[in-house]
Amino acid sequence: MPPGTDLTYSWSQAFADLGQIAPIATLTGFLLFALVLDLVLPRSRRDGAVAIAAAVGFAYALGVAVFRWLYGTNGYAYHKFATGDDFALFFEMLFASLGILTVALSHSYLKKRGLLESEFHILIMAAVIGMMVLASATSLVTVFLGLELLSIALYIVCGFARTDFRSQEAAAKYLLVGGFASAFVLYGMALVYGAAGTTVIPDIAQRLTSSAGSNPLLLMGILLMGVGFAFKVSAAPFHMWTPDVYQGAPLPVTAFMSVGTKAAAFAMIVRVFEGGLPHLAPEWQTLLAFVAATSMIVGNLMAIVQTSLKRLLAYSGIAQAGYILIGVIAGGQMGLEAVLYYLFVYMFMNFGAFAVITLLARPDGDRDSFADLEGLARRNWLLGLGMTVFMLSLAGFPPSVGFFGKLFLFTAGVGAGYTWLVVLAVLMSVVSVFYYVRVLIPIWSPSPRVDGVPASFSSRFAIALSGLASLGLGLYPTTLLIAGQIGATPINGP
Repeated sequence: MPPGTDLTYSWSQAFADLGQIAPIATLTGFLLFALVLDLVLPRSRRDGAVAIAAAVGFAYALGVAVFRWLYGTNGYAYHKFATGDDFALFFEMLFASLGILTVALSHSYLKKRGLLESEFHILIMAAVIGMMVLASATSLVTVFLGLELLSIALYIVCGFARTDFRSQEAAAKYLLVGGFASAFVLYGMALVYGAAGTTVIPDIAQRLTSSAGSNPLLLMGILLMGVGFAFKVSAAPFHMWTPDVYQGAPLPVTAFMSVGTKAAAFAMIVRVFEGGLPHLAPEWQTLLAFVAATSMIVGNLMAIVQTSLKRLLAYSGIAQAGYILIGVIAGGQMGLEAVLYYLFVYMFMNFGAFAVITLLARPDGDRDSFADLEGLARRNWLLGLGMTVFMLSLAGFPPSVGFFGKLFLFTAGVGAGYTWLVVLAVLMSVVSVFYYVRVLIPIWSPSPRVDGVPASFSSRFAIALSGLASLGLGLYPTTLLIAGQIGATPINGP
């Protein structure tokens, strides 16, 4: 073959591979541009410039993902180490949207607390890139690279309030526990690689059959990866770090983590377990069923006694992880549709709730007690109404998105034969109504407080968009469910 032909093929293959990961490459380019801005601009101008670069980068990555969703072709990239299938694009749209909301919410908060803004946005961009890599990974090596890029950026932003002892404590705890979780995942991946002889997830599925379930190395690998994944999604009994980290981290970081980390970890679970180990489903389904049941019980019961809104929503997130695991365990088209739908709407419900609390912060620290919510509906009607929508959505009241999300998850669970798990989920959902409605009592109760709660335009935008999505996607759930159906079809590309 002539040398020119080889060169032409290599360039065409390089462009094809780059096209499969176009949203990741786009956001990476904006990250590098933001780093240059941070280096060359004076402090008085760099914060605003980097914030704009981050927002435009997320918007551009979102646009690229939507374009590829509509007109792109699915395929592998870089020798099956990544893919740009609809599953990856669905999560890339979710993560880009989350990035836009985070930039909109954090701008006024960082100014109020006197924190470094440009560095914060750059770290959030790095974390989102790690999330996107996790969603598009089709090799255990790529999965671990994305996991570590996400984790390292989050370790830093958790301790971003450098003069706040609780923030430093949160970062230290997250670093130590996250390191242990990564070690579990890596050791489990090594054992699976030893059993399959490859790290490429589709090839693992081809080489391992149901008879491989008798291989003790493989079973230990599944157990270790399951433990590490449970750490990452804040699922019990591996949830111990979650309340402390959520409470100590700056509020925009907590809002970002509560949604993004969970969604990225679930994308990782679906890729590895559903895509790479389908013949060993009974083994990992049993493990995940235990984790789901424990999460729903521990999360809901512990949330009842909390006096901090951060900790209450942390335990709520633990319970929500249990609900989502029902869809993962059910598997199949219906189960994955329900998982994708719920993760997308969970972004608006949970992020919106944290966004309201963020606006209560003061220069000397966050305000997340029930007393801080007193008379909120009178002090700022948008925040009071928004918090009501978010709490009722998380509780699963119709016609909110939370109701339809749980309905789809529970239907998939019953259809797959996990009726006992769905019954437990329904009972725990009833328990959750108590602490979600409890949050609303001080908001709408009469209060002598007359101090207003100022909100910047970008913060109002984030809360209003989250509230409208929490209602609109519930009134018309099929709109997003169709996208979930498309995204759930190809797990590891064609």
